[in-house]
Amino acid sequence: MFIKFMSRLIAILLLPVMLNAAESTDLTGTWSGSVRLANGNELPFIAVLEQDGESVSGILEGIGGAPDVTIMNGRIENDTVRFAGIREIQGEDVRFDYIGTYVGDYINFTIIRVGATGANSVLNTMTTRQP
Repeated sequence: MFIKFMSRLIAILLLPVMLNAAESTDLTGTWSGSVRLANGNELPFIAVLEQDGESVSGILEGIGGAPDVTIMNGRIENDTVRFAGIREIQGEDVRFDYIGTYVGDYINFTIIRVGATGANSVLNTMTTRQP
């Protein structure tokens, strides 16, 4: 009986914390940063995210006049957001995987060019939520 009581008490005490955590993980909005390439050039990185529970959709803005990239397979697990996108590079469709760790109004993304090695195959960007 005591164990059952304590279990319920702990659940009741943790409920506000769990609800607050769920509310604070809404990534809906525009996130911007820049990506530094191996040659030192910087490219803009703008993600427009829409969160629905643990799912994430949206777009990555095209770079240099390229079309926007549709976010695919977006999901949130704890403090990590993951999704994929296909960018056209020199006439070829190239898949990128995006893994971001978020805290407040910041997401630190690792960008992986799937199947590539060498310079620019793994990049990083720190993004901030735009008002």
